Amino acid sequence: MAEGKLLIHIEDVTKIYNPGKPDEIRALSGASLNIGGGEVIVLKGPSGSGKTTMLSLIGCMSRPTSGKIVVEGRDVAKLPEHFLTNIRRKTFGFIFQQFNLIRNVSVIENVLLPLYPLKTGLSEMRERGEKVLGDLGIREKWHLKVNRLSGGEQQRVAIARALINEPDVIIADEPTAHLDRQLSLDLLKILEDLNREGKTVVIATHDPIVYDHPFVKRIVEMRDGRIQGVTVK
Repeated sequence: MAEGKLLIHIEDVTKIYNPGKPDEIRALSGASLNIGGGEVIVLKGPSGSGKTTMLSLIGCMSRPTSGKIVVEGRDVAKLPEHFLTNIRRKTFGFIFQQFNLIRNVSVIENVLLPLYPLKTGLSEMRERGEKVLGDLGIREKWHLKVNRLSGGEQQRVAIARALINEPDVIIADEPTAHLDRQLSLDLLKILEDLNREGKTVVIATHDPIVYDHPFVKRIVEMRDGRIQGVTVK
């Protein structure tokens, strides 16, 4: 994806959970946003502002109730599920606030999980896994079970898993929520390096360590399911 080229177009998107029921929740209302290739963008807002819902729609993890979401020229909201899954797998790498690692299996097995549905040979899978672990400085830990790693090492395993499919876009949902300041800065340095390599980075957060970081170029303020404003740094 060429830097600056429109990658994701979100137009007048609404997301309603449990529509028509007593517990109906309007998580997003009329949100519109463009994201360019190679951009670093933060969705900023308090809990309940709609930023995580927006992130899930950007990453094709859910569908809007109404509106349009176009990824690389395709309106993904209208695609059958298997096509949506394929786009999600090829385009996006996900980093969650809870690392979502399988703690009683090895580092390499955790990293390779996204590859198992694909027609990738075991030797190629292992080679790719060892390379991405090496890039993150934990190749020598490949055989250890995740529960034997430090918090910072587990974080790097989660990042390696997000990178194993060589995605164009890294999506991170509150990635520093359970990290101390130093681990948060370590994570942001990794994301900054990935952005220099051409990756688009989209982060949902309410952490000033993240949105005040110099590598973040655009901040989208969200509240009550609406975009309140956009700040370009």
